[in-house]
Amino acid sequence: MMLGRFFIFFSVVLFIFSCGSDSSKNSQKKEVAKTVEKLKTQPGQIVYMQFCLSCHMENGEGVPGLYPPLSQTKYVLGDKSWLIANVILGQQGQIVVKGETYNNIMTKLDFLGDKEISEVLTYVRSNFGNQASPITIGEVKAVRDSLKINKIF
Repeated sequence: MMLGRFFIFFSVVLFIFSCGSDSSKNSQKKEVAKTVEKLKTQPGQIVYMQFCLSCHMENGEGVPGLYPPLSQTKYVLGDKSWLIANVILGQQGQIVVKGETYNNIMTKLDFLGDKEISEVLTYVRSNFGNQASPITIGEVKAVRDSLKINKIF
């Protein structure tokens, strides 16, 4: 029953898209292309959306007084080992970013794999106005090994 409805719906949609002038077809194609482009993601973007976005926001600017920005900060653009350890261990206590003090807890993400951490940090270091070198899986593994923390899964 549901399959039959789907085919009817699909047929109607196909009919609608097959009708009309060439200019309306081109317009529809452009809209579909824009939608497809928006759905494409960069490696690390999905992890960012799952674990970082709620605090650091879609634009990486954080929440003033609560969660620090990720754009153009020495923490993101500077020492890779500190950044990797911060993701693995989380963050507690005061931190000053761009002259503003933050004193909230960042949850540790030690359950993420080395590949996921390298991808999300590379995503952060290459977005939000940042232009820094990528973080490799090997760099994450080296920091994790130095912390003597192994991935749980």
